[in-house]
Amino acid sequence: MHSFDDYYYFYLVVKHGGFSAASEASNITKSKLSRRILDLEAKFNVTLIQRSTRHFKVTPLGQEFFEECSKIIDQADTAQNVLLKQKVELQGLIKISCPPVMLEHQVRPILNQFLKKYPKVNVELALTSRRIDVLHDDIDLAIRTNFTMNEDSSIIVRDIIKTTHCLVISPELLGDREIQHVTELCEFPSIVLGTDKQHYHWHLHHNEQQEEIDIPLQPRIKSNDLMGAYYAVLDGLGIADLPYLTVEQDIVSGRLIHILPEWCSNIGTVQLVYASRKGQRLVMEKLIEDLVEGIRAYAPQQEGYVL
Repeated sequence: MHSFDDYYYFYLVVKHGGFSAASEASNITKSKLSRRILDLEAKFNVTLIQRSTRHFKVTPLGQEFFEECSKIIDQADTAQNVLLKQKVELQGLIKISCPPVMLEHQVRPILNQFLKKYPKVNVELALTSRRIDVLHDDIDLAIRTNFTMNEDSSIIVRDIIKTTHCLVISPELLGDREIQHVTELCEFPSIVLGTDKQHYHWHLHHNEQQEEIDIPLQPRIKSNDLMGAYYAVLDGLGIADLPYLTVEQDIVSGRLIHILPEWCSNIGTVQLVYASRKGQRLVMEKLIEDLVEGIRAYAPQQEGYVL
């Protein structure tokens, strides 16, 4: 039987999309990875990867083999967890992505407490509002707020809780005006999240009545990050639809005005996203458990959540 190490090396190369990336991620030399996979191909007289100096492509047979190798790696991780459960102290590296605002308002105290409790756990934290692909961006756990249904069956999506958004404006921009009806929103410039849409709108629904309305927009400012929209509305450049948790203190202090509070704008779902439940490392299981419990325990104490 061929060495299972070669299956692991092949898994790493395909997972990371090349020999150099796999070498950097695993600290296994590029030459060793290349040599062992060449030996594997020669033993079975097959081509698993088509490669040149500028070209890397997994063959259909290679893709099928990769999927079977992934199952082997998952099973090996599961077996290792049996042994790790005997250890008192969790350890290992977790690569996490999280939007900066979510880290500040929801995640930071839970993550910090987790790291203090388990000092041998290491974290690589990618702060980004970009939509992370956990299968290709080498991320173990993505924390995000989503506004649409998940349609990717290849990942695990764990819904935690829902958050509400609200429309806000600066006192400078509002001046002496008073917005009394949703149709008046179009009289002000708008600030939106996302830069790649063809059409933008705010979908509002009344908190007490069964009434919904879409407000079409011609945005003055589009931002690919929440903080860009936040600072733009603070600077008096338009109306923005932002998470209530982000602007709560600004509303209390008078730096921003909550427009039409009887109307609710977006409702997002805070989610944990990861690639596979099978073979999941023990340290990941515990972190996911702490995040779910921590955020849900914090929610009843704060406005801006839907329980």
